[in-house]
Amino acid sequence: MTLLISLLLGMSVTSRIDTVIVYPNQVTVIRSARVEITGSEELIFSGLPGGLLDNSVRVRAPGLRIGEVQIRKGYLAEPTPDVRRLEQKVRLLEDSLKMMEDEGAVLKAKEEFLNSVKLGAPEIISKELQQGRVAPESWRGALGFLADELTRIKTRQLRLQREQEELKKRLEAARQELNSARALVENRKELRFTVEGEPGSYRIAFSYVLPRAAEWRPYYELRADPGKGVVSMSYYARLSQRTGEDWEDVRVILSTAAPSAAITPPEPEPWNLYLIEETFRAKALPAPGAQAEAAAYYDAETELRAGAPAEVTPVETGISLRYVIPGKVSLKSGEEARKLSLAQISLPAEFEYYTLPRIREQVFLTGKVLNSTDFVLLAGEGNTYVGDEFTGSIQLPAVAPQESVVLGFGVDERVKVRRELVKTFKSRVGLGGKAERVQFVYRTVVENYHPKPVKIRIIEQVPVSQQREIKVTVTKIEPRYSEQDDARGLYIFEPEIRSGERFEINLEYQVEYPAGRRVSGLF
Repeated sequence: MTLLISLLLGMSVTSRIDTVIVYPNQVTVIRSARVEITGSEELIFSGLPGGLLDNSVRVRAPGLRIGEVQIRKGYLAEPTPDVRRLEQKVRLLEDSLKMMEDEGAVLKAKEEFLNSVKLGAPEIISKELQQGRVAPESWRGALGFLADELTRIKTRQLRLQREQEELKKRLEAARQELNSARALVENRKELRFTVEGEPGSYRIAFSYVLPRAAEWRPYYELRADPGKGVVSMSYYARLSQRTGEDWEDVRVILSTAAPSAAITPPEPEPWNLYLIEETFRAKALPAPGAQAEAAAYYDAETELRAGAPAEVTPVETGISLRYVIPGKVSLKSGEEARKLSLAQISLPAEFEYYTLPRIREQVFLTGKVLNSTDFVLLAGEGNTYVGDEFTGSIQLPAVAPQESVVLGFGVDERVKVRRELVKTFKSRVGLGGKAERVQFVYRTVVENYHPKPVKIRIIEQVPVSQQREIKVTVTKIEPRYSEQDDARGLYIFEPEIRSGERFEINLEYQVEYPAGRRVSGLF
């Protein structure tokens, strides 16, 4: 009889999250529980997120025979802490809006009263002045008081209207956030399956996939040391999750794979050309194949037995990488992103200075950084430093092993540059003065205030004609440049400037064009 009741009602089991595998666009959650089995039982795991993919559920129960696995819809009777927090936020905003509405009603009543006094004042004033009851100065003071009060009311009404509009926007945003949170957590699911085995204690592990419920992004802190020729890189991951369940002391694995992306390679289609005057019906591209959801079995038992690594070691898994975060991580659903350390790396770099004075009269420190590690540095945001001094933010591209990337480390004020227009002269040339010529003379000076020599890349630029009626001629450029790019009008110098010395470039060029015409970009 007890066995029959157990099979009909099932055994409710409490599980905890042991491990999460976070992909760029989804998360696999691995839960475990220990149960006492007397023979044949139906186990029920309730309160699971409603957004989990039913066909992604995988169950492991070593030593037990597993029957049919079912996913059923359920509900959550008690709101989560996140929902309660948002409910409180909405209530406070609603109370604030109600107080503003009450204040507005009071101001309106006060305005109506003062206007009624104002309308009746002329007749009263006339009578009392004729009877000599009140001095004219008293009435002037009373009328001034009415005017001041009405002005203050109008000013406050206008300000109150703006505050109400802003508060309504905040209230609407808070209500939408609350509705989203409720939809995420109130629609719950439960997992049911039967097990059979010898009486005893068993560990049950199961996993499921939640699409678009968690994500991680690379983040870098790059510290340049030009004296040693290295860049110290702190490699982090920004981790956030909105699964509807809090992660308390869980093992976190970050993966670069994108399991939900289409895995079928494209087939070639005819590439046809048409005259744009012709009317045609374009052939639609074939619809991409059904997306394959990640639901591969994951050996939770191995992860639970394994000790936490001393540091993050990227593990190649075919075409992707996995980072196993050491220790345990706690992160509540909807909480601000956590910054997790992945690696501390020292990378070789070749530093040089760079300036384009025609655009900005500043000198930038750049470094050609070599990825000397065995893993890919993923594309992500980062901050740059020279020593301990913050110099700016960058967007790091993906960098493969043994690949180099040039990064900027900000402006160095110890190297000064200035570009000045020494003179310009305009004249008529050609037969009958049918053309105009404008001559330009520029001087660019770079000075090194470092205590040591610096190598710098200086780019000087002249305009490039896009029409044959406009002719650009460089008449002088000193000293000799190291590179030239005629298509872009660039002259590149790469001097090494010793401490306390300067490097000077003298440039002269002229532009000829039809007289009476205007040239875009001339000055």
